[in-house]
Amino acid sequence: MWFHKHWNLGSNFLSGAQMGVGRTGLGRIAALALAGASTLVCAQTYGPAADPATAAHGPSVVPAGVAPELAAITERAIDANPAMRAARLNTHAAAVDVSAARWQRAPSVSVGAFAFAGGSQIVRGQNVTANLTVDQPIYAGGQIAGGIERAKASVRQSEAVTDETAQDIALRVTNAYFDYLLATRRIQALEQGLTEHRALVGSIERRVEQEVSPQVDLELARSRTAQLMEQQTTANAQSASSLEQLRVLLNDPGFTPAAPPRYDPAVYYPSDAQAVEEATTCSPTRRRLQAAALVARADQKLATSQYLPRLSAQFSSNEVTGERVGLSLTQSLNGGLAPIESARAARSRRQAAEVQVGAAAQDVQTQLAADFAENRAAGARVESSHTAAAAARGVTDSYQRLFVVGRRSWLDVMNAALESIQADLAVQDAEVSAMASAARIQLRTCRWQPEPQVSRP
Repeated sequence: MWFHKHWNLGSNFLSGAQMGVGRTGLGRIAALALAGASTLVCAQTYGPAADPATAAHGPSVVPAGVAPELAAITERAIDANPAMRAARLNTHAAAVDVSAARWQRAPSVSVGAFAFAGGSQIVRGQNVTANLTVDQPIYAGGQIAGGIERAKASVRQSEAVTDETAQDIALRVTNAYFDYLLATRRIQALEQGLTEHRALVGSIERRVEQEVSPQVDLELARSRTAQLMEQQTTANAQSASSLEQLRVLLNDPGFTPAAPPRYDPAVYYPSDAQAVEEATTCSPTRRRLQAAALVARADQKLATSQYLPRLSAQFSSNEVTGERVGLSLTQSLNGGLAPIESARAARSRRQAAEVQVGAAAQDVQTQLAADFAENRAAGARVESSHTAAAAARGVTDSYQRLFVVGRRSWLDVMNAALESIQADLAVQDAEVSAMASAARIQLRTCRWQPEPQVSRP
C-alpha cells in the first residue's frame, strides 16, 4: 500500500517518497476512498443524453390581430429555413455535451505496455510488461462541476438561439407579407385613379377638339395621368420584390398570397398593458445573452480550477510493483501565474456578459416602443385619412359639375382628382401600417408564437 503526493510547479516535477503502510492504515483509507468515490460516480447517469421530453404542444394560438394566412406561411417559413434546422442540430449537440461533461465524474482507466532492460529479479529476463491504472477523481478544484454547468448553460444558449432564429424569420415574413399587401392595395387604388383620369383625359380631348377648352388643359390631364402611371410602376416593383422575398423564405417559387386580411379597428390595436414585461421576459435575444452569462460564469470556475489542488484515488497493477491503491494529490501552475491571470480575465468576461443582458432588454423595449408608436399613429391616420378621402371625393365630383358650367377651371378639377387619389393611398398606407405593427407587437410579446418555442422564459 502506498500514498503518492507530487507537486508540479511549471515544468518541474517533484515526487515525494512513497510511504509504506499496513493494510489497516492509509492503504485501507485509500481503498475505501476509491470504492466510495466509484460508488458515488456509479450513482450518476452516464451514456448519451436522453432527448428532452417532447411537450404535448397543441396548435399554436393565433391572436385575432394576426391573419390566418400570415400565421400559416410563417410556420411554413420557420420549418423550411436552413438556419432553423442548423439551430436545432446545435441544440441536440449541446445536449450531448452535457452527457459528455457528466462522464468526467467517472473513473479514468488506462492500460499501457512498457519495454525495458534490467530491473527486479522478478522480471529480469523479460523486456515487456503491462500496466493498468484506474484513477477516480475525488476533488478536481471545481473543474468537473464547472464543465457540467457550462454544458447546461450551452444547452440554454442553443435553445435561445433556436427561438431567436424562429422569431427573426417570423419578423421577416411579417414585414414581407405586409409590404406585399401594401403594394397590392396601392396598385388597386392607383388603377382606380388611372381609370378616372383616363376618363377625364377623354373628356378634355373632346372639349379641345370642339375648341371649348385650350390644348394646355389636355396636356395637364395627360401629365397627371403619367404621374399616376409612374407611381403604379413603382408599386408593381415593390409588389414583385416583396413577393419574391416571401417565395424565398417559404422555398416555394409558386406562392402567392390568396387571402389578404381586411382592416378591422377592433383587433389591430393590441393592448400595451404588461407589454414591456412580456417582451422583456420572452425575448430570445435576452435569454441567449443570459445563457451566455452563465457560460461565462462557468468559464470563470474552470479557469479558477486550473490552479487549485486535485485529489483522486488511484489503483495500479503491473508485474513490477504488483497491485497498489492510494491517493494522489496534485497541483500545477503552468506558465507561472498565467492561470491566476486567466481567472481574472474570465471574471471580467463574465461581468461583461451580464451587462449585455441589460443592454438587450433596452433594445427590446426600444423596438416595442417604436412598434406601439407606429400602431397608435396609424390608428389616428386611418381616421383622418378616411375623412380626407371622403371629402376629396365630394370635392372632385362637385368641381367636375362646376367646371361644366364654367365656375371652376380644369386645373381645379385635376387637383381635386389627384387629392382624392392621394387620400385613398393614405388610407391604404395607414391601415396596412396598423396591421403590420400589430403583428410585430404580438410577436415581440410572445402573444403570437408561430411555433412552440424550444425553451421557455
